[in-house]
Amino acid sequence: MTNSSLNPPSTLFKGLSLADHPSSAENGSQSPPGRSSPRTFDLSFSSPSSGPCPSSSSDGVFVFGQQSPNQNVSSRNVLQFGGDDQDCSSLQTQPFSFQSLHNMTPLPSRSPSPLPCRATPQQQSSQLFSSFMTPPARTTRAQSTSNSQVPPFSFNSLSSPASDRRQRSLSFVSSAVSTPSRTQLETPDSSYMASPNPEPPALVIPYDTRTELAFSHALFTSVFQDALKEGPNIAQKAVKAIEKMQAGNPGILDSDVSKFLDDAKDLQQFQGSDTRTIAVLGDSGEGKSSLINSLLHFPGVAQTGDIGSACTSVVTEYRQKKAGHTAPITIDVEYLPAPEIRDMIQELLWSYRQLYLPGVESDETSEQDYNRYMRESEQAWSALHAAFKHKRQFTKKFAQDMSNGALERITGQLIEWAQEIEWPAGGVDGFWTSTAQTADECVEHTKLFMQDKFWPFTKIIRVYLNSQVLKTGVVLADLPGLQDTNLARVRATQDYLMKCDNIIIVAKISRAITDQSLKYSLFYVLSRHMPTEWEDSGAKRLNVAVVCTKSEEINLVTARREFCGPNKTISIATMESLDSEIDTAKSSGDRKRKKDAKKQQELLLVQARNEHVKRNLQTGYSSEMDGRNLDVFCVSNKWYEKYCPKGNNTFVDASGIPDLRRFCHTLTADAQLNEAKHYLRSRLSALLNSLDLWANSSLDEQDKIEELDDSVRAKAKEALDQIPNLVATFRQDFTECFQEQIMTFFGQRDYHWDQAASKEGLVWTTWHWSQYNAWCLNYGDHQTPKRGRENWNAKIIWKMRMELEGQWDIVEEEVTDVFSAVLHGAMSLLDSLKSGLSHSLPPQHVNPIAQSINAQIENLKYKMSREERRLHAEVRVIRRYASESNYNSYVLQDMIPQYRSAASQKGMCIFPLNHSR
Repeated sequence: MTNSSLNPPSTLFKGLSLADHPSSAENGSQSPPGRSSPRTFDLSFSSPSSGPCPSSSSDGVFVFGQQSPNQNVSSRNVLQFGGDDQDCSSLQTQPFSFQSLHNMTPLPSRSPSPLPCRATPQQQSSQLFSSFMTPPARTTRAQSTSNSQVPPFSFNSLSSPASDRRQRSLSFVSSAVSTPSRTQLETPDSSYMASPNPEPPALVIPYDTRTELAFSHALFTSVFQDALKEGPNIAQKAVKAIEKMQAGNPGILDSDVSKFLDDAKDLQQFQGSDTRTIAVLGDSGEGKSSLINSLLHFPGVAQTGDIGSACTSVVTEYRQKKAGHTAPITIDVEYLPAPEIRDMIQELLWSYRQLYLPGVESDETSEQDYNRYMRESEQAWSALHAAFKHKRQFTKKFAQDMSNGALERITGQLIEWAQEIEWPAGGVDGFWTSTAQTADECVEHTKLFMQDKFWPFTKIIRVYLNSQVLKTGVVLADLPGLQDTNLARVRATQDYLMKCDNIIIVAKISRAITDQSLKYSLFYVLSRHMPTEWEDSGAKRLNVAVVCTKSEEINLVTARREFCGPNKTISIATMESLDSEIDTAKSSGDRKRKKDAKKQQELLLVQARNEHVKRNLQTGYSSEMDGRNLDVFCVSNKWYEKYCPKGNNTFVDASGIPDLRRFCHTLTADAQLNEAKHYLRSRLSALLNSLDLWANSSLDEQDKIEELDDSVRAKAKEALDQIPNLVATFRQDFTECFQEQIMTFFGQRDYHWDQAASKEGLVWTTWHWSQYNAWCLNYGDHQTPKRGRENWNAKIIWKMRMELEGQWDIVEEEVTDVFSAVLHGAMSLLDSLKSGLSHSLPPQHVNPIAQSINAQIENLKYKMSREERRLHAEVRVIRRYASESNYNSYVLQDMIPQYRSAASQKGMCIFPLNHSR
């Protein structure tokens, strides 16, 4: 490679730094002849709120070009942050607000918005009352100076001080989204009595989610976020330097240079890809869609209101916008593939035709069961009619044909017609993509696939938008409720649910008031999706949180009697003082003062009930949480939507939504921090080290370096050639473990499990034929007024499930063992390569290459950790399918044809049901 240029590479690349530091020359050292003084950047981040952090000294300073002789830079400390070198407990930082959170698609900023001061929380109800009664002009707010604990809101005056309001800078509705009906500000009633000294109305600035304080974590520190913002700037400088060098040296056609340029361009933007999916689960009418709108701070984007099962039959994900998304909202719709369309049609036909089966039409069928079969049949017909009503041949008579072979003929015809469906314009290869400017437009687009002829064949809808809660890698998934009875749809929901990282169960707060209603109503939706696991271990293996909605719906008289009094949450003196305030305001005709006092009473009672519900739920389920506390949140979507446009911080905080949003961030913080560290410490570091080595080598004795490079390449190739052996050993070890612990065990115990299942089946043959038929119609899981709920599928596999518990535990442990082994082997190869560098390269080249190898080791660790997590998740899903009795379970997949065959027969001849697996 020729080295002739007016722009030497080392000169072009010297400006790449995160922070300007004194050059080594300024510190008394001299740069080698022909080279510019090196530049440095510091990637050591203090994290006082998250425990130990690296030193703020020169350790951990990377010198681009060479290591400064006056700096002690070890490979361990290069590009380190969040390390264990120093106790930072003595350091303090300002509370981190999400205003400073790095993201490639930041929310639009209208004007500078400083971090709002939050009041110190009051501990006693009397103090709450006194702070409420303090005139706004005299209200003081204590400035929090520690990020170790997020201060909750305080009960200040409902009329927020103007100074506090002016610190809000962003409307509840994004500036790119216009929904006037949602942002209409309320004005005082014209009959309000004017103040003796009227003041000009304070400027009302809507609530800004970016001013919310983050919880204590290394990710949410200004030091780290500043460095994360600086990383892309470094990559941009590298791109400009490489392009400038190529322009000044037309003869340079080195493939390495092209690769450097491509890598640098990829690093110009950072957006986390390691997400965590939170399934929002709840029945219709529980406030699920309203909760999602509140969490997203985007009213109306998730359609609310009960308009039938078709509206809620498709899994809908809400994700953070990608860097390439230019519209306010991007919508991706994925259709069902051909095999799943076949399954859907078969299930719809069965659901419609079951009403006409002999056992259903019998007088022995209870009115309750018959009504349910009728409802399921009507729902199925609605879906089939929506899809195929344009076909003249498609009639109820056509679909009800019960002659021999009719079901197969009808199914084949419908599948053929389904292939002729004309999807909306823009669909390509099973996907449809569009954009929307407003929430209303988004709903209009998604409704196409939740209603009419498309919804039965829609697999999933993904909505990409800008939202603070999504910026840290959260994916909110709105799952269909239990009102969907179509087997294919329920299977899709259960399959998605089992692969989610966390589950939020949504239920109205009225359902969680009494212990008696707890299990049936609150966790019923979860127990129906995972019946066996829920019965055996509750939430011990699940990451579950509970959200009680509609907390503003409260009977004030009843609540006052329950929560106000001696040794209760609210003292009598507090409520009587507020009563006196109301009477005084009423006598003076001060309607606003009266209204504020009444709202304060309501607020105190709502908060008291919220704490009561939270405490009862956590106590009631403590035995099923494996030592963890059940996360419980009581929220009011109505308050949040009403008071956000008014900038009323007290009621916005009291709505519970900011706390729930903060909880969502806790679920993704570790993953986001690790990915950001990987971006800076591995990917960016590797690029800069490679550029450094290439630039410096071009100034040395080229021929000699090339000879030495060949030696290093040979050793590198030798190391790489051993990687396939490590991977082969990895696969062999895990396969052998699975074969030994599961499959071989199956062979050894299969006969005993079969005997246990057959014994259970014999008991059912003693039932009255109508009951037997009812269980067959309901796939073995049913209850009647005369017989309680019984799950045949769970009983068929109970012995197998119990004996395999220990075997599955061993398999899951093996996942960690095999990944550790392959990682240790790869690191040993790289460490061996690194240790031999001093014998093959000049001293000035050893350190850059060693640092590049260190960066690749970190890169390997990070990628292996993500793959290990992915394999762990897949093994757990297989384990659940093998141990569960839900619609996706292996046992039910085998039993459904048997159940349907038995249910299609008449009278006593249904008993020869094959119970073997």
